[in-house]
Amino acid sequence: MTSPDHAFRLDLTPTPSSFHRWWRIDNNYGPGFWYATFNGDTPAEIVAGLTDALIRPEPEEPAPSVTEVLTSRGWQHTTSETGSQKLTSPDGIVQVELYVSPSLGVMGWEIEAAHHHGQHGPQERMWRAYFDEATPAHLLAAVAEAICDPTPVLRARFKINDSAHLAQGAEFAIGAEVVGAHKQRLAEARRHRPKTRLTTTAAAASAVPGTAAPARPSR
Repeated sequence: MTSPDHAFRLDLTPTPSSFHRWWRIDNNYGPGFWYATFNGDTPAEIVAGLTDALIRPEPEEPAPSVTEVLTSRGWQHTTSETGSQKLTSPDGIVQVELYVSPSLGVMGWEIEAAHHHGQHGPQERMWRAYFDEATPAHLLAAVAEAICDPTPVLRARFKINDSAHLAQGAEFAIGAEVVGAHKQRLAEARRHRPKTRLTTTAAAASAVPGTAAPARPSR
């Protein structure tokens, strides 16, 4: 998919493994090129945090940083000697890391969800996302807000991962709720759709140069 002004591009490339990169969003190789990727198991609400922010007008006020958004929600924050930052959710499931290489500088933000994060890395990974270091701040903030959103999500019975941290509500038929939420998001998206310039038939006709009728052959 390409935005109407060709400024942004979204690619969805499913692979046999859902842990591989499925989603890629970038600014179509424009100035200040940036990109973001999500694997196939990334919750739709997290991907939507970026895409919904992408279609809205860019805010005039400076966006809060990822660190500001997450620490205000009680996330643990540590910084290394090289300047790398790591933020861990209160339940320990999600880690958000800004890696800074001593030789290459800032490498971008990586978000990884796993049942357990130990000294040897994540165990039983659930999903993963990556954001180039040039990704606009308001888009990063929108994703951080989506990760922290406490609103319950709708999931089918067999789409629920077992976890000691999961609070499961009462079971009910979710079809109408899913359709309603989908329509609401579409309506919100259409509010920000660029308006096209229409040309009336009369104006279009007047703009077309007239053509002479072919001359009849003389006898």
